[in-house]
Amino acid sequence: MEKLRCDYDVIVVGAGPGGSTAARFCARYGLRTLLIEKEKFPRYKACGGCLSLKTVHLLDFDLSPVIANTIFGAKFSYRLKDPFSIESKEPIAFLVMRDQFDQFLIEKAAIQGVEVMEGEKVVKVQEREEEVEVELARGRRFRSHYLIGADGAESVVAKTITLSPERDGANGMAIQSEIPLDTSIPFPQKELQIVHLDFGQIPNGYGWVFPKKECLSIGIGGMFTEEKRINPRSYLLDFLKGLAYVPAKKIEKMKGHLLPSFYDKWQKVAQRRILLVGDAAHLMDPLQGEGIYYAIRSGMLAAEAIIESKEREVLPSVPYQRAIQLHVSEQLRWALSFSRFVFKFTRLAYQTLKHYPELSHLYLQVLEGSETYQGFVARVKARIKDFMKGRLSERIKKAMART
Repeated sequence: MEKLRCDYDVIVVGAGPGGSTAARFCARYGLRTLLIEKEKFPRYKACGGCLSLKTVHLLDFDLSPVIANTIFGAKFSYRLKDPFSIESKEPIAFLVMRDQFDQFLIEKAAIQGVEVMEGEKVVKVQEREEEVEVELARGRRFRSHYLIGADGAESVVAKTITLSPERDGANGMAIQSEIPLDTSIPFPQKELQIVHLDFGQIPNGYGWVFPKKECLSIGIGGMFTEEKRINPRSYLLDFLKGLAYVPAKKIEKMKGHLLPSFYDKWQKVAQRRILLVGDAAHLMDPLQGEGIYYAIRSGMLAAEAIIESKEREVLPSVPYQRAIQLHVSEQLRWALSFSRFVFKFTRLAYQTLKHYPELSHLYLQVLEGSETYQGFVARVKARIKDFMKGRLSERIKKAMART
């Protein structure tokens, strides 16, 4: 039984998908919940805004008010050449504009009873024996029994926790431009409901074209290491120039953001009464950069861990760390190993994918949640051996052995 009277049971910092979901579930469980966001919503968020089917399945309400497009296929290319496509009769993904999507999720949280505080930046977090205190830029302070950090890749909350050393310098970068989709853009009609993914041009990453109602979200992203410094803007400009339907005069502002890298199954995501979710916890698919699913999933798990901690009278960090390792990190571990292989042998991986179309459909099942990364990777390794007729170099053998 908690003896100390706090302002709230739970404070959530950051109102993106992970934060708003964590807050909504905490309130649903009857916890007095405050959601603090430094921006005022709706606000623009640089993001491809692609929701996988498993993401949609997590949310228990109708998303149609904010869906900007329904996707039925994917086009793949290697350096914008040698393309092939896969198509489905059923939707494989949904596209959203993040300002609309995030606002929608905040409204759902507020309806559940969450108190929302916008335009307030958390500048300091201090954990004590029975409480956590947050301090805002304007000097106000609030105390809670538990704190959930959902404040992105440069999380203020995460800096409070003693994290694994591998995390240092482990961020990537994505940058994109929104091209207005009007009659002056000769975008192929047949590609209005497919996404385009291009490999081979971006180090440790790829380029994308996501067609939405009013614009094309076009960007590049990759896990760029310190040893290989690049200028993401120049890569995006080159990618845009290679797309015949994008006039140079239509290229508007480019917005970038950090990509937090998942780095280890045992990476620390919690400490005592403080739990990290989404980008703040470095929970992102290292192969294709999906972060929204892991933000929402970890937000749900954080709320469940707090409830478990209250029922069992234990600190929530233990059940939360265990839940993340079981439900999230195990799959991301396989994605990380496979991404290292793909970005080291990109052309081989691309040709194998093109030669065996069932691999593309199997990957869609991973995004849907009906197949695991482990099963997918095993099938790909077998197909690469078939494709190479067993004649694998020592470098390829070593790289495959690590996946």
